[in-house]
Amino acid sequence: MRDLIRKYDLPLDPGDPALVQTNFWQETLIGQRRPLADLIRLQLYGVMWAATGIDQVYPTDYQHAQTDFGTDVTFDGLAGPVLDERRLPLAMLSAGRQVVGSTPLLLVNEPIQISAGKNSDLRYNFFYPRWAYDQYRLALARQAARNGWNYLDEWNLVPAQEFTNSAIHMTSAGEHLLVEQVQGSILSLSCR
Repeated sequence: MRDLIRKYDLPLDPGDPALVQTNFWQETLIGQRRPLADLIRLQLYGVMWAATGIDQVYPTDYQHAQTDFGTDVTFDGLAGPVLDERRLPLAMLSAGRQVVGSTPLLLVNEPIQISAGKNSDLRYNFFYPRWAYDQYRLALARQAARNGWNYLDEWNLVPAQEFTNSAIHMTSAGEHLLVEQVQGSILSLSCR
């Protein structure tokens, strides 16, 4: 992370204590056994997904995403009503654009569940109060326009009933709606 901060002049503190500073032993195979076990397990899941065509099974009686909320409108420790755009990782998107060079890139703001339940005038869903998400979308759209990015904002494309047990995980029908939209944009980008 520190190398990326320096290379792309990211507005992050390379001395931030949240960034892990490993010692010699943590860099050895013994020190890396947990990440290695995770890597092997995930690779095995890939084989199972390829063999069965199923990556997630939702039983017919799973608990659906929360739609009723309290009056708390804080987001990531912020109370609003103004979102400090310096806390958004927009510089990382610029760095990513720089990394891919002339390769066409499509930035997609994926759908979220939009609740119609109690206090849905305050929160779109469990994750996002309206004030924060609306300002995030505005900041992202401005950044995309200013930099000439290919940007697709599909935040409200999928109906609320097409989300599963989370306000950000869609059913296969919801994913299909998104795929149709993204597919058209990718085709238009690749045919330029």
